[in-house]
Amino acid sequence: MQNKLLKYLKEYLIITVGCIFYAVSINYFFISNHLAEGGVAGICLILYYLFKIPVGIMYFVINIPLLIMAWKMVGKEFLFKTLYGTACLSVLLSLTENIKGPTNDIMLGSIYGGLLVGIGLGLIFMVNGSTGGTDVIARILNRYFDIPLGRTMLFLDVVILGIAAMFFGKEIVMYTLIAMLIVSKAIDYFQDGYTKSKGITIISEKADEIKDRIMLETERGTTIINGIGGYTQNKIKIVYCVASKFELNKIKMIVKEIDTYAFITVSDVSEVWGEGFRSLRTNKKY
Repeated sequence: MQNKLLKYLKEYLIITVGCIFYAVSINYFFISNHLAEGGVAGICLILYYLFKIPVGIMYFVINIPLLIMAWKMVGKEFLFKTLYGTACLSVLLSLTENIKGPTNDIMLGSIYGGLLVGIGLGLIFMVNGSTGGTDVIARILNRYFDIPLGRTMLFLDVVILGIAAMFFGKEIVMYTLIAMLIVSKAIDYFQDGYTKSKGITIISEKADEIKDRIMLETERGTTIINGIGGYTQNKIKIVYCVASKFELNKIKMIVKEIDTYAFITVSDVSEVWGEGFRSLRTNKKY
């Protein structure tokens, strides 16, 4: 029970930190440099630029009907996190509204603003959280009309940016697209980039010696696969190992020291579950 409570506290703390990054970026970079945004945040920015309606208040107001519609369509845990994320971001947008960072180079504003928003959303998504907005709309449409989530979010972003272009000009939207690309890349990094591992396949006549050294010096498990050479038809042993990207160079050095004629392939592994990585039982690292 205590471990579960600590897990929830940790997740909600991460959501809070993510909302801080998001709110500061919107006020410091986006609003200060008159940049647009996609999603509900983009609608709020358009209304702020046109009518000076506070972004934090409008963000919360727009999300209320969305959350009511989504009440029975998403899991209870996700709904609570979405309610918290929406309320937290709305409050922080209001608290940080006086933090401004106008710059003569809008490109710098879009780059750093996109990076900060991406870090914030990446942290929130990392613990299966949400700040409401278009992802809730996408879930509703997916539930009733089987429309893919990504397609709906892209369509809504394009519509909102199109409206922004009508009012504020195409250059602002072009800078915003740069920011959104950086946001996407930053989110991808937090989703799987920082945990991305390497799948290493080694074909060698000294496979047993290599796998012993790998297990001894890196404490990573290995698998021996029996194979047959396509040209020679000789029986060979293949060593397969999954390791972190930081251990890759060590493994390559081990192979080089033992067999300079070995054949090695390395591939990206986006998720690894099991001993030495993330536990299937607790969703934590062993």
